[in-house]
Amino acid sequence: MVLRFSVCAGRRPRHEQVADDVPWRVVDVFVTEGEVCIGRRPGCGIELPFPQVSAAHARILRGDGGYRVEDLGSANGTWLGDRRLSSGAPWPIASGDILDLAGVHVRFDGELTSHADAAKETTETLARRLMHDVFSACPPGEPIRLVGVDGPGAGRTLALSALDRSMTVGRGDGCDLVLRDEDVSREHAAFERSTAGVLVRDLGSKNGVSVQGHVLDTVRRLRDGDHVRVGQTTFRFDDPEDRYLRQVQDAVGEGAAAVAVAGDAQIPGVFARQATSANPPQREWLPAVATAVGVLVLLWLAVLVLALAFG
Repeated sequence: MVLRFSVCAGRRPRHEQVADDVPWRVVDVFVTEGEVCIGRRPGCGIELPFPQVSAAHARILRGDGGYRVEDLGSANGTWLGDRRLSSGAPWPIASGDILDLAGVHVRFDGELTSHADAAKETTETLARRLMHDVFSACPPGEPIRLVGVDGPGAGRTLALSALDRSMTVGRGDGCDLVLRDEDVSREHAAFERSTAGVLVRDLGSKNGVSVQGHVLDTVRRLRDGDHVRVGQTTFRFDDPEDRYLRQVQDAVGEGAAAVAVAGDAQIPGVFARQATSANPPQREWLPAVATAVGVLVLLWLAVLVLALAFG
């Protein structure tokens, strides 16, 4: 059985329709145990890489002739329309219904009639595409780029700002980054950025391309911090989108806050939302109690002064 969902990282108030210019990312989930978990934890059927989403936030269940959604005790709640779902109480959900999970929208598109219709999107690439959507809305100060750290190309940079365009590194004048190095072929390596990340491939060079010390024999997706060697030059790959995604995934426990820094710029904060509850936290009465105690102390002191003055 395959269930289709569409995910939108563009936060909107629950009563407003999501704007047409905000992309929906489609993900198809193969269901083997009758449920789909939605949350921040890697391995969830739908992984939402945002710190305000709980590790296991909600789940979709099949039963009683239809589907139900259940909040799993999330910190910021699960909303279906204007209804906040009670933890542990499954509620009916129909095709087309949109869930709000701490500002991230998940639309339930229903069951596919054929596995052949399933999309190629995986939960890992979904998480990366959602991160791309966030950074596109609030660009960080640091671009995705290659930075030369050693060899003839030390200090040279190649900004990978264009999507779906192959950018070449080589000795030829027509390359996007020209390296004057006899160990580099005229067209040595190509780097292509998409919403799912950056791929590197060898263009049939004489001396090859290595990533993290391993010679490429196929196309490889780069991760933030990877070292790529072309000829005698070593490049460091900087990718703030991948860096932030990994910080969220590596955060341990519900109380862990993701480090919101990319270079010198703060990660987009459009998703920051304080934990809310149907019932106000008990700590909220403490300021009122403190004020009342202060007033009583002042009254007691006033009575004491008057007693001493007229006693």
